[in-house]
Amino acid sequence: METVVPRIGLRLCPPRPYPIHRSTKPNKLRSSSVAGRGATCATSKWAERLIADFQFLGDATSSATLSPSSVPPRLDPPERYVSIPLDLYRVLGAESHFLGDGIRRAYEAKFSKPPQYAFSNDALISRRQILQAACETLADSASRREYNKSLVHDEDAAILTQIPFDKVPGALCVLQEAGETELVLEIGQGLLRERLPKTFKQDVVLAMALAFVDVSRDAMVLSPPDFIAACEMLERALKLLQEEGATSLAPDLQAQIDETLEEITPRCVLELLALPLDDEHRVRRQEGLLGVRNILWAVGGGGAAAIAGGFTREDFMNEAFLHMTAAEQVELFVATPSNIPAESFEAYGVALALVAQAFVGKKPHLIQDADNLFQQLQQTKVTTVRNAPSVYTPKEKREIDFALERGLCALLVGELDQCRSWLGLDADDSPYRNPSIIEFIMENAKGDEDSDLPGLCNLLETWLMEVVFPRFRDTNETRFKLGDYYDDPTVLRYLERLEGGSHSPLAAAAAIAKIGAEATAVISQVQASVINALKKVFPVGSEDQIVKHLESGEKDNFGFSESENPLILSDQDSSVNVEVSGIKNTTETSEGEFITDEIKNASVQIMCAGVVIGLVTLVGLKFLPTRNDSPMLRKMTGSAMASDSINLGSLGEDDKREQLPKMDARVAEALVRKWQSIKSQAFGADHCLGRLHEVLDGEMLKIWSDRAAEIAERGWSYDYILEDLTIDSVTISQNGRRAVVETTLKESTHLNAVGHPQHDASNSRTYTTRYEMSFTGPEWKIVEGAVLES
Repeated sequence: METVVPRIGLRLCPPRPYPIHRSTKPNKLRSSSVAGRGATCATSKWAERLIADFQFLGDATSSATLSPSSVPPRLDPPERYVSIPLDLYRVLGAESHFLGDGIRRAYEAKFSKPPQYAFSNDALISRRQILQAACETLADSASRREYNKSLVHDEDAAILTQIPFDKVPGALCVLQEAGETELVLEIGQGLLRERLPKTFKQDVVLAMALAFVDVSRDAMVLSPPDFIAACEMLERALKLLQEEGATSLAPDLQAQIDETLEEITPRCVLELLALPLDDEHRVRRQEGLLGVRNILWAVGGGGAAAIAGGFTREDFMNEAFLHMTAAEQVELFVATPSNIPAESFEAYGVALALVAQAFVGKKPHLIQDADNLFQQLQQTKVTTVRNAPSVYTPKEKREIDFALERGLCALLVGELDQCRSWLGLDADDSPYRNPSIIEFIMENAKGDEDSDLPGLCNLLETWLMEVVFPRFRDTNETRFKLGDYYDDPTVLRYLERLEGGSHSPLAAAAAIAKIGAEATAVISQVQASVINALKKVFPVGSEDQIVKHLESGEKDNFGFSESENPLILSDQDSSVNVEVSGIKNTTETSEGEFITDEIKNASVQIMCAGVVIGLVTLVGLKFLPTRNDSPMLRKMTGSAMASDSINLGSLGEDDKREQLPKMDARVAEALVRKWQSIKSQAFGADHCLGRLHEVLDGEMLKIWSDRAAEIAERGWSYDYILEDLTIDSVTISQNGRRAVVETTLKESTHLNAVGHPQHDASNSRTYTTRYEMSFTGPEWKIVEGAVLES
């Protein structure tokens, strides 16, 4: 009686632990059944036919007539089989109602379309044999009748067939084409635990990779698509091909997977961020946050490279921010490398995130950080090259933008006088006076004609509710009372340290807390008319993601042309010192440290190519003056510098001459050319890293030294050729010891990846770079750099 193997899931049949059925036909492809002798006999007939078509039989005359009682059976070496369910209809892509001609046409369609990717010849032969055997079994009416009968009696037992081990890759190929992805992956994973012949293993890996791709495709056709599952399956397929396969295994498939991953990864990251904010999904959301960094910090364009999936960098960032908490947005901003410039809308969003954190977490010291960012945005706005003529207008005229935000920040720390000043309530002719804001405050003063505090409180509540909290996942449904914030002991201790002079933040806080004691700010309680009025006042509504102050939504990322004039900035202006301190450095004594020092140099990070905080365009000048105390220069710069800048007029002329190293377009070009030359040597075949310090310093030296060392460790090299260089603009500090240079370079590179010729590549591109230079010791050096566009 034939051995019966019940189908209990899928199992590999090892070569020795189980007894092998010995007969005169040792290569028997056994079909398994649990239905008793009748079913076994029925399946045996079609299985025998399948065996013959498969050409697994030995010599038909070898011992077919020998009697077991007279001649002992020949002891052939045992063979190994793998139990695999093979549904012949699915294998051919046929239906049970097909006639014989339909079966043959299904076979011809399969046979004429071999697998697209490089299975071995052995696997392709096995695939063909399986298809041919299935066709002949189903095309013959008698064998088909018996097969169908066995399917009706016990389908699982009828299709479970033991395949000779060397034919398994062909069977996996057939199953993958039939859409049996789970089956292919289950069998393949079991096989990969063993030591397999190289070609055999590559066939198994390829079949599994294609199965992963099929699962990914199924996830993408869902409505809505499951981008997380699709990405995960593609990543597993690529990892399998690269680690278990070989570099030469299906390179076209690897390239297609990689391209698809690049296209859908932004969507996957957004889906991960959108997962619930609970412990169960915390790890997956961390993967999403890491994905945001990988995308936004992409190497090659200073973080400004195009993002796949139909996103611009701004679109992706805004979409990601909708799914992030306030703390996550601040952390991303703080952690961003210094060579990746931030855009205005990003800095604005982070400022609002700091406000949200400050109010909800009762951390008033963060308000100062937010105000510093609003100040940076204010000054960035007024110093764009496009608005250069406005430097002759009074400073107050150019700081109207973001005055509302700065006023409300002042209110949050009890600075009523400063708040009224920013909102234009202190004088009827104030340049900051906005009729819409004034009207709103007066309408919500609750009948108190002697005080505008109730109206200010209502303005603050509505701003928090309409502008600030809706932007962040952890605050978009927050309900609050102003009294909860102003009565908090931590807030009161902070305000107590601000006491002094004629103002009293504590008294203001007490008054505000009293006003807001019974009023819970809930969006449904605000009248529609008030909301509509606010849309005219607030620069950003809950449905917006970019700063509306910028005309027509334009970003401040303009560049200077070669003909435009150099700019001068004040190193002594602590509030706008873009090169040394960035955002104003402040500290809190006992409640914790400000995070301002951790927030990157905002005025450099804000993507305003050619725009520097506190700069003044010197119209008509073609070169920098040799003396900074010129009356004409002082007159031109006086109105544009921040009010707290320090006048250098008290310094002696001889001292100033000693402090002003020469810097102009010629010096800048020489320094950039020297840097390009030394870079070529550091990354070249000789790896001369020792000269980097001659032209670089600070963060720039560290970054490029690490990069060059990594290339040297790999034994690779880059051939750099500088084809063209143009100095677009030169910007120097008033003390002449720092400079910002923008230059356009054309450069060709060739990577020599020793030992990995597949990575060899050549490239030629033109790009614009901003270098920050500092006069340290006897010479100028580059301390920071960022690619603006390419």
